[in-house]
Amino acid sequence: MRKRTPKTKFPNTAVTSYERALTKLIDQVTKEALKLFDKHIAKELHADSENYRIDGLYDELKRMFKDLKNRVTGIFSEKRVERAAGDFVEAVNRTNRHNFVQQARVQGIELVASEPWLKGFVNGHVSNNVSYIKNLEDEVYERIENIVREHIEKGSSSKVIRDAIIEQTNISKSRAQFLAVDQAGSILGQMTAERHQRLGINKFTWDTSGDERVRDEHRELDGKEFYYDDPPIVNGRQVLPGEDYRCRCVAMPVFDDD
Repeated sequence: MRKRTPKTKFPNTAVTSYERALTKLIDQVTKEALKLFDKHIAKELHADSENYRIDGLYDELKRMFKDLKNRVTGIFSEKRVERAAGDFVEAVNRTNRHNFVQQARVQGIELVASEPWLKGFVNGHVSNNVSYIKNLEDEVYERIENIVREHIEKGSSSKVIRDAIIEQTNISKSRAQFLAVDQAGSILGQMTAERHQRLGINKFTWDTSGDERVRDEHRELDGKEFYYDDPPIVNGRQVLPGEDYRCRCVAMPVFDDD
């Protein structure tokens, strides 16, 4: 009896590592923002709301934002960002290659050692994720700046402003989590399709994660076969498993003699 084809695994370890790397950057920004707030602003705030109108406070506000911008740029340095993006894409690649090695072995197929297309594929997705992380950098800085400005205008206390700065960290972390899952699914889906088709596998079975977070439209596709050159339409566009927003679905190869 032929062995059953192993399931395609989603790169959860890659997601966790990527999210942790991005969260670390966000936490560092928040820590620096609080230090600069205490240095430049907290000492200027008093119970009397009129103190919010003095020129000295707004001068310190400008200094805080200037210093914060420089520190955020240092935290999200080119080296750190490229390392985070590169490590992530390579981790997804390792999961994908392991998936297919195990699946192809059941059919007596050996995955070729040399894959000339892979370097360009990896570099392209690393570049994309560098851009996404830089966008996250801008969002974190702008969110803190807006929070501080708005609370100063409202006459909030030092404690309220510090709490608001800390609270924005959770919003940024949610954004980082979304990015990690979304990119893992998309990269895995495209990489799987590339490897399958280069070995003559033209069809796949849509396979969901099988938990309560699976969307209805994805659950309806579970177990159905599709050609790679004619994937299903989800939310108005043709997508491979993993390509829809924050999708954790994967493709199972359909071998000719299945």
